[in-house]
Amino acid sequence: MKKGFTIKALLVLVVVIACFAAVAFPRYFWEKEKARALAMDAILSDAEIAQDYFMRLNGHFSQDWASLTRYFSVPAVLNVTASAVEGSPAELYLAFIGPNGKPETDGYIVSLQENLSQEEPFLLSARRIGGRFNYQLDRPMLSGQTICRGQDEKGNMFCEHFSPYLVREHIRFVPASLEDTPENARADK
Repeated sequence: MKKGFTIKALLVLVVVIACFAAVAFPRYFWEKEKARALAMDAILSDAEIAQDYFMRLNGHFSQDWASLTRYFSVPAVLNVTASAVEGSPAELYLAFIGPNGKPETDGYIVSLQENLSQEEPFLLSARRIGGRFNYQLDRPMLSGQTICRGQDEKGNMFCEHFSPYLVREHIRFVPASLEDTPENARADK
């Protein structure tokens, strides 16, 4: 009697592997997109700090990425390359570096946009280009909270599942008054 795989056993193995792949691939793509969106949120946060610093020095927000390069640099740890969008100084194209060391074909266009609203005078946004999900991340300057907006049905679904990852507590520093110092607390006793 010969030992080895029969055709039936091989087909069962292929079906089992296909079932695992059908479950694993959508989760893989979701996790990969979530990681990229969180990296873009971090980049928007860095851009917000750069804009805030620029505004404190110059009295207005910048409409040009070239003027922010001194205060903003794309973090190398995120494996992102940056290039200017031709004809638009307020837009920057960011692409992730793939496993082969070359920039991937999809990425984000990060925009500097001035708003006329008193509550949100300036907006930073990152629009997804060429990915599986079409969405945009908006970060108003004064609120510091990134908002995900879907551009189609798949983008809306992504934003619905991704939005809880964007909620974070903001630390507010309140200067201590003289009455709250430890020396005064001891003197009262």
